[in-house]
Amino acid sequence: MYVDYLIAVLLLVLSLAHYALRHGPVPRAGVLNLVLMIGASVCVALRRHVPMTSLIVMAALTALASIGGDAFAAEIFIVFPMYQVASGFERRRSLTALAVVLVVVTGGSIIRFLFFVAGGTNVTSSVAAVTAWFVGDSVRVRRTYVAGLAEQAEQRQREVVERAQRSVAEERLRIARELHDVVAHSLSVIAVQSGVGRHVIDEQPAQAKIALAAVEATSRSALDELRRMLGVLRHDDQRAPSLTPAPGVGDLEHLADQVRATGVAVTIRCSSARANQLPPSVDLTVFRIVQEALTNVVKHAGPSSVVVEIRDDADTLVVEVTDDGLGPLSYDANTAGDIEEGHHGIAGMRERVAVFGGALKTGRRLEGGYRVTASFPGDVLGVS
Repeated sequence: MYVDYLIAVLLLVLSLAHYALRHGPVPRAGVLNLVLMIGASVCVALRRHVPMTSLIVMAALTALASIGGDAFAAEIFIVFPMYQVASGFERRRSLTALAVVLVVVTGGSIIRFLFFVAGGTNVTSSVAAVTAWFVGDSVRVRRTYVAGLAEQAEQRQREVVERAQRSVAEERLRIARELHDVVAHSLSVIAVQSGVGRHVIDEQPAQAKIALAAVEATSRSALDELRRMLGVLRHDDQRAPSLTPAPGVGDLEHLADQVRATGVAVTIRCSSARANQLPPSVDLTVFRIVQEALTNVVKHAGPSSVVVEIRDDADTLVVEVTDDGLGPLSYDANTAGDIEEGHHGIAGMRERVAVFGGALKTGRRLEGGYRVTASFPGDVLGVS
């Protein structure tokens, strides 16, 4: 550091000027003090590079000056390396260094007193070293405190960013689930009904008309749900978001009608005493699970019938969808892996149930068909 070199040169010049004012031109006997002043200046210049060494050498130079009987204002020089050590090292090490300095400086004064001319001890250098230690240690404590506050602020900022990222990821997942449930179910029904209409339009135009009407109703329903979702996601101050309530258990019959139009017999059995009193989030989740399970029946089970049962099991709400699909697409080796492992619908159902601490079980039935069972614990249903 150039500043350290400049301070060292300035201190050397001031010390020489002080010595000259007291004693005149440097006499032959004052050569020792001149050497000591130059050495002390070097210690000040190198105090950042080798702080502990600079301090110990400075203490030795001060002791030598005291023994020589003509100190060179060493207390001015010793302040700088002492401050550097106290501000840069932990308290135990800096206190040890201070003790060594005091012993060395005091030892020089005692040697002077015992073997040379009687005189007072070099108190000013000791006081200067102690004062510099207190100042340096206070600065170190302050730096540590400020660094701790900065680290805490950074930690809080990281936590805020992480929470925001988690919120964004959770919202994306929620939107993806909603879009999948709406689009997959509606397009599955539309695909089946349009296929039926195409096959019977020449021979059974009335049946084709019914199929086209089902396609129209399903597509309109899907569009309404998509508009509701997009309205919530992208509304502004000029246009109020749609206030259409989210679907729930009460809309299962309408959902069943859509599936029945594809040729699948659907039976809804609801024996739960609290099915109509579910929290809105659980109510929507139950609907989406049934919707996804029925969509899979339409897509994979072939001609079949399905039973949707909602019941209470102690404090647990159980939602079970069972089909007896026996068609050629009934969960053969080519489709089973897609359904149980890679299918986004099954994964979405599992994630939806997991949000409430529930469990989802899926699998083939021994008597044929497939079963989807979701259970919701009582604490999310308002059951104490």
